[in-house]
Amino acid sequence: MKKNLIYLLNLLKTYQGISLIFFGLPISILIRIISPIILIRIMHINAGRIGEFILNPAIYLYQKEYKINSTSQKSLDIFYLEEKVINSFLLKMLKRKINIGYTILLRPIDNAQKLLDKIFNSGEKYKPFINRKFKTHYIDCFPYSKKNIYFTAKEIKRGKKELFEKFGIDENSKFVCFLIRDQAFLKKKYPSSNFDYHEYRNMKPQNFLSAAEELTKRGYYVFRMGKIQEAVFEIKGNNKVIDYANSDHKSDFLDIYMGAHCSFYLTTMSGPDNLLPLFNVPSIEFPLNLGGTRQFNNYLISPRIFYDENNKKLSLKELFEKDLILRQKKHEFDNEKVLPKDPKSEDIKDLIIEMDDHIINSKPYSVLENDLNKKFWKIFSDLYEKDPKNKNEISIKGKYIALSR
Repeated sequence: MKKNLIYLLNLLKTYQGISLIFFGLPISILIRIISPIILIRIMHINAGRIGEFILNPAIYLYQKEYKINSTSQKSLDIFYLEEKVINSFLLKMLKRKINIGYTILLRPIDNAQKLLDKIFNSGEKYKPFINRKFKTHYIDCFPYSKKNIYFTAKEIKRGKKELFEKFGIDENSKFVCFLIRDQAFLKKKYPSSNFDYHEYRNMKPQNFLSAAEELTKRGYYVFRMGKIQEAVFEIKGNNKVIDYANSDHKSDFLDIYMGAHCSFYLTTMSGPDNLLPLFNVPSIEFPLNLGGTRQFNNYLISPRIFYDENNKKLSLKELFEKDLILRQKKHEFDNEKVLPKDPKSEDIKDLIIEMDDHIINSKPYSVLENDLNKKFWKIFSDLYEKDPKNKNEISIKGKYIALSR
């Protein structure tokens, strides 16, 4: 109690603390007094990072639909936004589904509720949704959600019209989105911060050009996505490869519409790809680690290839032994003297051919391909289940069973 009192006294030295004590605290106490009549739950959404802006409301809506963290009594859930909104159209979609109030009023109440949670050990009673228990928790369930964010008929019509007017793509044309991560967005948004620890998550866009060209031969348009990107992405003489990230025609609306309506999506794992399971978009993923493999159906995965200081390729077992299977920060690999290397251009091209042939067009795999696939997932799942760090996930999801590829 003494510690809490000292904490409150220190809060009086800041504007945020004053608003918490003299505005947030009285209202939060009132909320708890009337909770037997109506349970009011308040929570913030990080609107400044597209991944969290998509993911956390999606988890809330899924839990609400399937009555997870539900209450039998009357309740009111209200959210507020932290940071400047990264995508105005996504906000519009969310406002159709959730209550979003004024940050200046709700933040001090939420902070006061967190303080009271510590004092009275009230747990998650006053939170609109339960946080994920592991990184991919709920994600594989999103494709089955019927009450999450959606496009209206008018918005779908608008999307088709804009694709035709801006890029010449009619309703019968197929298109694919490439999201190739670099540091440009974070550098511009947070110029005083150092994000070098994400270096190994980035990939060179030039390595994806041959894959893009192959897709155009197969009748697709290819869009390189992104809010801000460092390098250009183009093939001279091929107007079906479009550097949308550097286009004057990009918009918050098309960022979301195209991601949800493309034939498939290739991603090196960045925030916007959290949209894909919501709309069950087939995807190719290039993660730095294999910790996110329990995702959803209709995807292919190709991690980096890892080498030790003697330029010897590491096995899955060695990656588990070095505790790198869930890691993605540069220093974690450097400390173990392990270097992740990107797939070659030919490997990326082979992967998009596999996606188009087997996932999009349902061409059967050969007996050899199926055997190799089963062998990999058997080795991976055995190692994954033996790793004590994954006990929590396995206790919730059950034993690791690789989804059909």
